[in-house]
Amino acid sequence: MRRERREGLVTALMLAPSVVVLGVFVLMPLCVVFAYSFALRDAYGGVVPGFTLDNYRALFEGLYVQVFLNSFRLAALTTLLCLLVGYPVAYFIAFRAGRWGPALLVLMLVPFWINFLIRISAWVVLLGRNGLINAALVGTGLAGQPVGMLGTQGATLAGMVYAFLPLAVFPIYAALQPLDRRLIEAGADLGANPAQAFGRITLPLSLPGVLAAALFVFVPSMGVFAIPVLLGGGKSIILGNLIVQLFLEFRVIPVGAAVSVVMLVLAAIGIALYMRALARIEAWR
Repeated sequence: MRRERREGLVTALMLAPSVVVLGVFVLMPLCVVFAYSFALRDAYGGVVPGFTLDNYRALFEGLYVQVFLNSFRLAALTTLLCLLVGYPVAYFIAFRAGRWGPALLVLMLVPFWINFLIRISAWVVLLGRNGLINAALVGTGLAGQPVGMLGTQGATLAGMVYAFLPLAVFPIYAALQPLDRRLIEAGADLGANPAQAFGRITLPLSLPGVLAAALFVFVPSMGVFAIPVLLGGGKSIILGNLIVQLFLEFRVIPVGAAVSVVMLVLAAIGIALYMRALARIEAWR
């Protein structure tokens, strides 16, 4: 009993710093935002203690509904493109890269060593009228004059895919790497061509990684702020832009807090769906 108590005390002391940091810097701000979402607002944009559901009722107005739909559509399209591009990349690194696989993984990590805003600002230079992409298009004759790319939905989408593509590659690679190659060889011995082996063996066994990749991309895509502003010119407002504007520009902090709470709930629903789907896949196996 003494030994168990001593081990429990040691474990509690080791976990205490992490628990304190989590409580102070994560849970407490979330509680404040949750409380603000029910608060009132004075004439000068300050938060007045109180309780009202009007902040949540306002989210059902046409403008806010449209922002939620735009955010969902952009996040879904970003997720789809990241999966379509990321799966072949992860497959190549896991099955074809050989001894170069670790080096390719490191190269995919290199952009994370650079500040996020700097990386996105580089795309402003690339997509500008005098940027490298326009210079290549004009130089090869594909375009007679520079094309206006900045401030468009396409520029925003390109920046989103660039920013979140590694978040799709790594989970898929983690699911493909331990896959038993003998299963694919057995499928070939039984007469399956490469496409059939992929559809019946590789893809089903890698579904947990695909689901994790979709979750890792979709959730942050809903609340990203810098990319639509820098590349899209702020023309397409999504949840991240909306929250910043409500807090800092319009000074409607309670409504901004309500939007934040709803976004957290949507993220929690996504995680719950992922866990349920993962459990079904494990049961199916």
